[in-house]
Amino acid sequence: MPFLMRLVVGLGLWIIGEYVAFSLVAQAIGINGAVLLTIATSLAGIYLLRRLGASARRTLTAMLRSGEVNVLAPEQLTAGVSAGLGATLLVLPGFLSDCVGLALLAYARAWRLFETPRPRPGEVVELSPQDWHRLDEGERR
Repeated sequence: MPFLMRLVVGLGLWIIGEYVAFSLVAQAIGINGAVLLTIATSLAGIYLLRRLGASARRTLTAMLRSGEVNVLAPEQLTAGVSAGLGATLLVLPGFLSDCVGLALLAYARAWRLFETPRPRPGEVVELSPQDWHRLDEGERR
């Protein structure tokens, strides 16, 4: 099957899925509620895209000012791209695209919650075993 035919079939199935999802949501909460929910998720997506853009601009400006351009890890780029794609899918009308967008945003958020920040050069002080000792839980610091 040629690529164009697969693309047309895939888009057709996606549109049918969006129609079915909208029908189920409209049946559950009413047509007005479904339309309002669609508008609300689109506005949330626009807000997230603006916030991501501002954050990316601040990060890039800080990196260029400090001269440390090599601090971008592939995991950070993956999380950023998935957050951007997720927010874009929220902007599109439809509940299937909203579900996929929310899943991508959850992935990006989970990665950021569990990431361990990497210390920058000069922030880490190496101590020899003679320079430190463990405190008992009852001792004050």
